[in-house]
Amino acid sequence: MRLVSLWDSIAANGREVSFAAGEVLLHHGEVSQHCYAIRSGEVLVSVTSIQGATLVLGRRGPGAVVGELGALDGAPRSATVRANTDVSAVVLSADRFVQLLREQPDLAIAALRRLSRQFRELTERFTIRGEELRTRVLQLLGTHAAESGDPVFRSTRQELAGWVGAIREAVTRTLRDLEDDGVVALRRGAVELLG
Repeated sequence: MRLVSLWDSIAANGREVSFAAGEVLLHHGEVSQHCYAIRSGEVLVSVTSIQGATLVLGRRGPGAVVGELGALDGAPRSATVRANTDVSAVVLSADRFVQLLREQPDLAIAALRRLSRQFRELTERFTIRGEELRTRVLQLLGTHAAESGDPVFRSTRQELAGWVGAIREAVTRTLRDLEDDGVVALRRGAVELLG
């Protein structure tokens, strides 16, 4: 018997929705009663700091599930999820999501593993101390290029700063240094990792 994935279960039990680039799927602080399985496109998961800076917690693409924490506990959303590109997704009510987890314990374990992995990644990213900003930026660009096959990282400088846990000005200086060294090429809204 083939085990059905969490994404497959949501996709099979929800309804199709779409979002244009820039539209918000989930708002930080709001209580919502659903989660999404991303079919195509990319979303940014972010929070706003006390100082008003946007910190990007993650990028999620096809095969990702977002909003499952709120669907599980009914608490206000801990982050905002915004379409970075046009997005096609499947929305599932919180009640149906919980029912699926009850009916299929393997799905509950898959959900816990997914949440655990995301928590570990987030903790690791925001507890890197003592590493130079240059190294963090290069690690991010290298990981993106390896995972996506695309050497171009599309992001604003503010979003990039959120990814590496720094202020925008420091990231801008670091990117200029990397460009001067021939490591990256800077474009409006994008950084290309060279060689």
